[in-house]
Amino acid sequence: MILHVFPRIGTRLSIANAYSQLITLYSGHAYAKHKAAGSLGGAVNGGTIVLHNGYYTRIK
Repeated sequence: MILHVFPRIGTRLSIANAYSQLITLYSGHAYAKHKAAGSLGGAVNGGTIVLHNGYYTRIK
C-alpha cells in the first residue's frame, strides 16, 4: 500500500498527509490507523522511504 501513496522515487509527503492517505486506503479494515502507522514504520525500516524534517520521501 505504501507504493500507492508514494508512486515514484522522489515523491514527498508530510507526515499528516501520508498518514491520512494510508488511512483512506485501509478504510475497510477495523484497525485502519494501526495499519497505516505500521506501513509507514515498515517502509522507513525497510529503506523505501525516509523521514526528514517532518516529510517522508521515497528513495527506493
